Amino acid sequence: MAVEDIVKVSRNYQVTIPARIRQKFQIKEGDLVRVVFDENENSVKILPMKQ
Repeated sequence: MAVEDIVKVSRNYQVTIPARIRQKFQIKEGDLVRVVFDENENSVKILPMKQ
């Protein structure tokens, strides 16, 4: 089951990860995430960096 949402890019090119996705992956303020462009799928992925 895919979890997806639509978010707006801010003036500073920032996006907010929606709450239900943050909760699913337990992403908290200060955590690191990796942003990857997947050429095969022509998509951008946000991958949580677990410490």
